[in-house]
Amino acid sequence: MQGQHISCSVRSFEPLSHSHSAVDKVALVTEGGGQRGIFTAGVLDAFLEADFNPFSLLIGTSAGSLNLASYICGQNQHAYRVITEATTAQDFFDLFRFLRGGEGLNLDWLVEQTQTRLRLDWQKGHSNMQGRTVLACASHADTFETHYFDLDNEHWDMALKASCAIPMLHRKPVCNEHEPWFDGGVTAPIPVEEAYARGYRHIVVIRTVPIHVEYHHDWIGKFKGAFGKTKVADMIELLLEHEASYRQTQSFLNNPPDDVTIYEIFPPKPLQSSLLGSALLSLETDYQLGYQSGRYFLSTLGRRFGHLQPNLSPDAVKHPERSKDE
Repeated sequence: MQGQHISCSVRSFEPLSHSHSAVDKVALVTEGGGQRGIFTAGVLDAFLEADFNPFSLLIGTSAGSLNLASYICGQNQHAYRVITEATTAQDFFDLFRFLRGGEGLNLDWLVEQTQTRLRLDWQKGHSNMQGRTVLACASHADTFETHYFDLDNEHWDMALKASCAIPMLHRKPVCNEHEPWFDGGVTAPIPVEEAYARGYRHIVVIRTVPIHVEYHHDWIGKFKGAFGKTKVADMIELLLEHEASYRQTQSFLNNPPDDVTIYEIFPPKPLQSSLLGSALLSLETDYQLGYQSGRYFLSTLGRRFGHLQPNLSPDAVKHPERSKDE
């Protein structure tokens, strides 16, 4: 018997016809996507306005982890401002700096903004993480192993940097806990299987692309050998690793195990925003779409989770060795 997959977009009727059943705990998983994360920011701001956070496990990849940081700190429109004000600044992304051999992404500057001008309220964040586990996903630069950094930690800034270090645009891996890390999207673009492994059978997933999107560049692997042991060859390997991981995750989402229900929030068509360099009008349009999607989820599927008040993370009980030291 196959599990359930419920599509939740502003054009989907599935949430209206879904029959409610008992839910004892629920996880939230957020995809990355650079500035396309503005859609996720809109969804989560709708949740914040409704004081809706029944999740005892939250896992984000790349921009998804930045969105979770704003959400768990309870700061409405914080992620919106980070994306529209900070990620559009030349201090963060400079194409000419990148072409001259420097870092394309200045993650140090971006995280500094979340500590100064666009300050994250981590005092409130740590309070809100009591009874919850909030993780930022990163990929090991050498072994391609996936790691989940706990954000309830004094080194939350390094965890976010590691999760957001897009290969090639960020030439050097981020060093955290004496290991090199790249963007979590390389090996776990949508870390829903990690939520399942931690014992969650009701999982809300926020996507930044339509659910039918697929990536197939296997042909490029045929040319990898021609580049020898070069950075180009390394980038090809990272791209192929990312696409293989994405297809595996898509298969899990589309055909979940028989004991799982996936609730997937996604844009009905490709967003106007892109990874970087998006126009402000596009970002605003996609934010509003995310906000509407979040409101729609709350008025339909979200009602079944409203009674949940996490006070002791089920994840910590089921996997005590993985709760605070991942």
